[in-house]
Amino acid sequence: MAKDTVMDEVLILKFFETGPIEKVEVVYNIVNAKMRERLCGRAEERDEVAERGPVRKRQVRTNAEPSQEEAAPPPKV
Repeated sequence: MAKDTVMDEVLILKFFETGPIEKVEVVYNIVNAKMRERLCGRAEERDEVAERGPVRKRQVRTNAEPSQEEAAPPPKV
């Protein structure tokens, strides 16, 4: 993170701590509304992913031993 970004964040926090309450309240309400919009957008994205189902990659067997089914002798007829 760039030093300018850190300084900006510090200035924003100082504004909320020491600024005139009327201005701080207005800015807080705006930021709160924007964050709710972003969170709703993320929730909608998650719903779309949930509708498609989870995507899983098939695991490749790494051990050299055959599974129990493969190791069992064929049934005698």
